[in-house]
Amino acid sequence: MIFVTGGAGYIGSHTCVELLNAGHDVTVFDNFCNSQPEALARVERITGKKPALVQGDIRDSAALVAALRHSGATAVVHFAGLKAVGESVQQPLAYYDNNVVGTVRLLEAMIACNVKTLVFSSSATVYGDPQRLPLTEDHPLSATNP
Repeated sequence: MIFVTGGAGYIGSHTCVELLNAGHDVTVFDNFCNSQPEALARVERITGKKPALVQGDIRDSAALVAALRHSGATAVVHFAGLKAVGESVQQPLAYYDNNVVGTVRLLEAMIACNVKTLVFSSSATVYGDPQRLPLTEDHPLSATNP
């Protein structure tokens, strides 16, 4: 079982399709602030399989622990981050709260549920203006926004 935070978003829903097609069971944990439940209905139409859904916010420790424990997940794929550059500049504290605090809450929930496998998705904007292409993970970090 794979637990996908932000699984109703664009990248999350496409990942759910691939996971389900590969034979994995999937639980999506999403608050729908940047997505719609319709995305998961489309996942089901594409795959013929319905991912389990828990509507919740990654900053809600109790909800995360309950959902993660109930799912029986052995791994987490984390896509529940806010990503709009302009908005992050206008509302940096909201972004830190969701992206940093939310990720800490997720890691705490994983510890509480003894889940030790995490795939984390981040934006390439953490590298700023590239010094070389293609970008690799050892590229110097130079974020230009929160």
